Amino acid sequence: MLVVNGVRPLVSAVLCLLLAAGALTAAAPAATAAPSLPPGFVLRDQPSGQDAYDLTDFTYLPDDSTISTGKQGEVAWVSPGGKVNTLATLPADTSQDLGLVGIAAAHDYETSRHIYLARAVPDGADGHLLRLARWTVQGSPEPTGITDEQVIFEIRSFSDVHGLTGIIAAPDGTLWVSTGDMSDYWRTDPAAFRTFDLDRPQGKIMHINPDGTGVASNPHYQASAPSSWRSRVYARGFRSPFRFALDPATGTPIVGDVGYGSWEEIDVVRPGQNYKWPCWEGEHRTPGYTDRPECDNVANTPPVWEYQHGSGVDQGNSVTGGIVYQGESYPETYRGAYFFGDYTQNKLWSLRLDAEGNLVQEPQSPPLGTDIGGPVKFEAAPNGDIVYADINSGSLRRLSYSAANNPPTAEATTSTDPATRTVTFDGSGSIDFDGDALSYEWDFGDGGTATGVRATHTYEPGTERFTARLTVRDSLGAADSVDIVVVPSNNSPELTLTPPAQEDFAVGEEIALSAAATDAEDGPLAVTWSSSVVHCGEETTCHNHPGPGGEGGELNSAFTAHPDSRMEFTAEATDSEGVAVTRTYVARPREHLLKLTSNVPAVLQIPVEGGGSSAMVTEGAELDVLAAQTATDGGSTFQKWSDGPTSRSRVITMGSGDRTLNAEYLSPIAQRYNAEPGLRDALGAPTGPEVVDGPVHHRSYENGRLYWTAETGVHALRGGNLAKFLDLGGHAALGVPTTDERATPDGVGRYNHFSEDASIYWTPDTGSHAVWGDIRVKWADLGWERGPMGYPTTDETRTPDGVGRFNHFSKAASIYWTPGTGAHGVAGAIRVEWRRVGWETGPMGYPTTDETRTPDGVGRFNHFSKAASIYWTPGTGAHEVHGRIRERWVALGWERSYLGYPTTGEFAVSGGRQSNFQHGYVRWFAANNTVIDRRY
Repeated sequence: MLVVNGVRPLVSAVLCLLLAAGALTAAAPAATAAPSLPPGFVLRDQPSGQDAYDLTDFTYLPDDSTISTGKQGEVAWVSPGGKVNTLATLPADTSQDLGLVGIAAAHDYETSRHIYLARAVPDGADGHLLRLARWTVQGSPEPTGITDEQVIFEIRSFSDVHGLTGIIAAPDGTLWVSTGDMSDYWRTDPAAFRTFDLDRPQGKIMHINPDGTGVASNPHYQASAPSSWRSRVYARGFRSPFRFALDPATGTPIVGDVGYGSWEEIDVVRPGQNYKWPCWEGEHRTPGYTDRPECDNVANTPPVWEYQHGSGVDQGNSVTGGIVYQGESYPETYRGAYFFGDYTQNKLWSLRLDAEGNLVQEPQSPPLGTDIGGPVKFEAAPNGDIVYADINSGSLRRLSYSAANNPPTAEATTSTDPATRTVTFDGSGSIDFDGDALSYEWDFGDGGTATGVRATHTYEPGTERFTARLTVRDSLGAADSVDIVVVPSNNSPELTLTPPAQEDFAVGEEIALSAAATDAEDGPLAVTWSSSVVHCGEETTCHNHPGPGGEGGELNSAFTAHPDSRMEFTAEATDSEGVAVTRTYVARPREHLLKLTSNVPAVLQIPVEGGGSSAMVTEGAELDVLAAQTATDGGSTFQKWSDGPTSRSRVITMGSGDRTLNAEYLSPIAQRYNAEPGLRDALGAPTGPEVVDGPVHHRSYENGRLYWTAETGVHALRGGNLAKFLDLGGHAALGVPTTDERATPDGVGRYNHFSEDASIYWTPDTGSHAVWGDIRVKWADLGWERGPMGYPTTDETRTPDGVGRFNHFSKAASIYWTPGTGAHGVAGAIRVEWRRVGWETGPMGYPTTDETRTPDGVGRFNHFSKAASIYWTPGTGAHEVHGRIRERWVALGWERSYLGYPTTGEFAVSGGRQSNFQHGYVRWFAANNTVIDRRY
């Protein structure tokens, strides 16, 4: 994104006055920090023929001279020695990013004298006419003009940003051209999806012949329509591919694509590939766009490198694609590296790619260069040195390297008191890139001299103009000099700027300014105006867009619609000695708070504000807001905005006060309740709001509740089952229902299952009781209520000894559980006998088996934890066997022995205990702990 502001450099003393909130405030010119580079590297400025903040592009000619372009339409030639010829001043539409923005010299320039220019041409029609054209340079040996414009192609854009962004004249005679998405930057603009469309020029890298036809090797070339956009397209899906270059080794384009909200990226461009803007920015989904159906199932094409917006050490806000270094003067580590920059943060990096375009060396951290100016185009000098157009200074800055001592660079400024003819000289802007200490020698041009970084000299009356000289010398003797013209008696012009009465502005409101200038020597002076739109998502990410200018005593301008922006208007007057005075008025936006809320937590975005849910927005600004289709709970769906619109994405105009927009979501509970009349009739009317407890949502009704989680869906609880559920601790204890209340297969009972392996069963006779955990698993294994247990008649209950848990069931049955025994069922006569002898606290302990059939098929038994068993047959009934008596019976072969099944429990006899069996008995003697068995 090319942004310039048209402020002219000043020849001598500069007075910069800022008007803020209607008050006139004096301020010194902003200081520019010295560049920081690795040892041995230096930056040398060369003239471009363009003003500061107007330089947009340049190209080298075969004789090492350059031709540059200025945003306002100026084409300038600069000789290797610094001589400047203005070749043309072309009409240019300079709105926002537009103007004269691109140039390339034809590969056969020596014979053809052709150059290619990209500009926006004012034609009076709606929109903006973007034109790529070929021109012929006139004049020999020095160029003096350009002529014979031949249009290659034109695009009608209804956006004033992201237009034609770059031109490369390849060695094979073909042209490479980049175009931006030509869509709005202040909202989620569906037009941005034209970048995907092969039959539209927006957001493309194109490879064409000089006549505008597509190159036949292009991936979508149509022999029947060589001039179609499809035939021209090499790759697509770019937002603002501001500058790009060809890898000298492979011919592959490498592009810097300027980001939207948060990320800048470098892409290695493959033929036919889609780089997926606007669905993706860098490696991140784009707020506002990713939720649109056009982005469904759109996988990213990752960049080779990305960096985040901001002013941190590795951050920036507008990438400028660079070039691969092919020289030999830089250290080996930089040879073959790709150099690129960020013009808003004044940074320079290099990275390295392998032959396949894969990243093998990340950019430096901290950057290779900081405070290096604003690079907007990179080219290679004849020896391969990196040269870039610095939009901030209007200079071409050459990055050179020497392992030996580098001479310093001399810089000087002055200020004059004409009443005393005293001039103050300041050399503090001088730089030594090797970090050597500098000495300063001043020659005032009238025979006077001085030393030191600053000096003051009073000139005698008589001569009115002097040429002073500053020489700076490093500790190894290397030196550099700069000449300064001073006029000791010249008074600076006086400039008065009258601001508007109001302090801030809504979009479109008129800003009316007036200014008058006079000079003691020259009388009234002409006033020129320039302006810029300063866009600041945050103060650390500010960058400028050009605004309206003019001449005369008045300037009227409408306040910008650009989001997060202020406007700066500068009036300038220059006297006949070249001394300039400026005053600047800052018009600030009248902002109000826009806040997005919702009835349930959901992702709500103001895309132009970085995707946040609240922002200060300029009154009168148009912008879009977006509500997610599904709330963060994973189930609630968007229904409408509380003020009526039913589209999740909507464009609003900010009013004259704070504004809150509420997105209304319909929860899964409400969706089901509304959709099922039978359910509504059963539950009745709601008796309270929907309650959210983490992932669990529930709502109460006259006759029940509905519960929902994303994993289980919506289910109803009613009657006794609901009462039991709440009595046991609700979803914190049993989880949420995974079924509605259902009828059991026998038609007698009703039940709900729950997510924590639990169930609640109800019958008219038993009421509602809960079964969970291992006891529930065992009950299910035994056939639920249809098996030998029947319905639960108790909840799971702790045993008196605190070790176990149990449920009793309706068929005179129970399931008992302990950590050591697991869960087992006891039923019928065996359970009656176990209860008679004291349940688990008696001589038997806990069951260690379910009731089990004996091998002969006649009997049934349960074993218990205290080395005990209860056996039952139809003929003998149920009887317990335990202790030493059981040991003897086991040793003899259980019921398969001659004794058969027990016919009594253990009972007392003289001297011990005895159990009777079908065919004999076993007796235990207490005196010696022995047992005997006998037949009857």
